[in-house]
Amino acid sequence: MIVYNVKRRWFTMKNDAEAYRRAEKLPPSATYTLRIDSRDDLASLLNGLCGVFPPAIVEDLAPADVIERNQITNQPPDFVPRFLVEDWERRMKGIYK
Repeated sequence: MIVYNVKRRWFTMKNDAEAYRRAEKLPPSATYTLRIDSRDDLASLLNGLCGVFPPAIVEDLAPADVIERNQITNQPPDFVPRFLVEDWERRMKGIYK
């Protein structure tokens, strides 16, 4: 099935769509051709026009203690030697010696 859309109006015949487009003084690019090849395509079009969308998938959040354990901080861990931390801080400031 092929349908035509011009300025939010739908037509089943191309001649009708073109006549409406010319009457509205629109360019040829204002005619949009929509090809529907299957029942699924038609159902998707009608659902979209009616504002019916598939339900969003809602995921459960992790427990609060898991989130707290996995918080990322800007502080280096205790096992990194202090001289490496200081060297890295100097390099981030643009001081390389």
